[in-house]
Amino acid sequence: MSSLEQIDERIARIMSKIEALRDRDFSITCGKWPVEWKPPVREDAVTNFEKAKNIRLPEDYRRFITTIASAGTQPFYGLMRFNEGEGIAPEKPFPYTLDHILYFLYMTDEEMDEFYGDDDDEDTPASACDDGLLPLCDEGCGMQSVLVVNSGDPDTYGTVWYFDLANDCGIIPMYDEKTGKPFHFLDWLEYWADRTAGLGDDEYFGYAETAKLPPPPDNPNIMGRKMGWIKE
Repeated sequence: MSSLEQIDERIARIMSKIEALRDRDFSITCGKWPVEWKPPVREDAVTNFEKAKNIRLPEDYRRFITTIASAGTQPFYGLMRFNEGEGIAPEKPFPYTLDHILYFLYMTDEEMDEFYGDDDDEDTPASACDDGLLPLCDEGCGMQSVLVVNSGDPDTYGTVWYFDLANDCGIIPMYDEKTGKPFHFLDWLEYWADRTAGLGDDEYFGYAETAKLPPPPDNPNIMGRKMGWIKE
């Protein structure tokens, strides 16, 4: 079986899981429920986008949007179209890797100042946070899932991250608790289907539960320790 055939087989399994949820009556759904999907993207439209941005979309994501749906009303506030999102720059490399993440509670005051820079400084680490990625969905309150589509690190390329700068959290990779491996697009979508299937009608979950943090740095001056939220 070819790699595309394996992807197609997995997509079919995931879509069957989602379809099996159609008659569930959830009180909290964010976007429209049951899920409605937009028609797939034309292959040439994706190819033109890739050429313009000098990137190649991850194969599992690319296959989904060209054969199943370009967007939809789930997960949460909906799967976003591949060329949506304000301020994103997929043509630029993503500034983080699985071993080098952004988490504000692990930063010192000096590192925070350097991250944001001066008011008139447009070239800061903060300004690069949208580089190399595409937004997948919005959970509300500034919390998003994003897909890395441009990275010099092959282990980071194609992974899905929890993106929350609005609440002073950070940009953190999502991991499968069972396998210990980082999420790729279909992992992310299947986790939502499986997790939703296990919810009660008035229950809710967020992707923050899949965000995996490394041990805190051995520095008493990081913000988490100064605030008393990190004890060890």
